[in-house]
Amino acid sequence: MSIRAIVVDDEPLARDELRFMLGQCKDIEVVGEARNAPEAQGLCKQESPDVAFLDLRMPGPDGVALAETLMANHPELKVVIVSAHDEGALRAFEARVADYLLKPVRLERLRQAVERVRGETRGAESGHERLERIAVRRKDSYVVLELGDVVYFEVKDELVWAVTDDDRFAIDKTLANLEDELDPDAFFRSHRGFIVRYDRIRAIEPTGAGTYQLLLEHPENAKIPLARERAKRLRERIPFSG
Repeated sequence: MSIRAIVVDDEPLARDELRFMLGQCKDIEVVGEARNAPEAQGLCKQESPDVAFLDLRMPGPDGVALAETLMANHPELKVVIVSAHDEGALRAFEARVADYLLKPVRLERLRQAVERVRGETRGAESGHERLERIAVRRKDSYVVLELGDVVYFEVKDELVWAVTDDDRFAIDKTLANLEDELDPDAFFRSHRGFIVRYDRIRAIEPTGAGTYQLLLEHPENAKIPLARERAKRLRERIPFSG
């Protein structure tokens, strides 16, 4: 699927560089450039692009504010913020941008962003848009966590926690809401208090009376309960006897 893109940056050299790099990505066409918010808005009306690559710091509205305006006026538009600074990442992801790239942009990272846009565009067309990242609590602030880094989610001490290989983060969602928003091909609700990644399941261990627990690939060899009513669904993906 070919993607139509616009590049928005007040620096001509930055636009030229990003346009050149996008030319090295598969099936993406830059259909226009803009220097500021008014030009970007006009370009979106004229060209109906699939994605806008926006600089964070420009005269007038910054890239996040512009992203919110453009996506409100063009619901199918995906936005990627490009910035030399990381302090706008949380605002950007809260605004539901597709990605946030740090300058100098690496070609491989840009290609990942393009593929993410391509995947979200396909998801929107099929009516199934899924979470790929989430803002999680870290003391008195929030950090952006890629869901690909999450081994499992659990309910503990009346909070929902996202557990990675080397840390754990409290999140402001219920497990039920997460289950609805996560990719069902990647995550599995094993128990009323747990959601695990399929590709981190390393063993299914009997615990007696026809019940099981899941051994996950994790530095602490995490063991997660498997509810009896959930075992049938897991067997459809990972057949096991017993």
